[in-house]
Amino acid sequence: MANEIETPRFFLDRCLGSVVVPDGLREAGWDVSTMDDVYGVEASQDIADVDWIREATERGEVLVTKDVRIARNPVEAQIVYMCAAKVVTITNSQITSSGILDRLLRHEETVFRWSARTPAPFVLGISELRARRLTLRYPVPRSGRRLVGQTVIDG
Repeated sequence: MANEIETPRFFLDRCLGSVVVPDGLREAGWDVSTMDDVYGVEASQDIADVDWIREATERGEVLVTKDVRIARNPVEAQIVYMCAAKVVTITNSQITSSGILDRLLRHEETVFRWSARTPAPFVLGISELRARRLTLRYPVPRSGRRLVGQTVIDG
């Protein structure tokens, strides 16, 4: 499935752990690095979200997290937008590591296709049954406008 599309490189947020999810994705052929791999076990706990988002994006990696707030938090949404980050997020923050792994592998073709073909910035939300683009809350629309996807609608 995913081998038909160029294999992207993925950077896993600390909230995904450093064993079950990355090891399972690597076994499935994904090119994955974790915060512990890049920054070391101790330093990875202290790096600010805006820093790893920017640095991983500069390296050309697709960000994987289970923090959907990355699309809504003003500071994180701004850095995703400004860096033109590609983000994949699990939409259930209470899911187990094995559940995350299962969900990513179940939606592997979609994740790879979005990573390779969809222009950045984007946040792709992965739920149990489907994958869909989440609204990135940046730039903040002027008064009287609302965001629909990445488009500002007057009215």
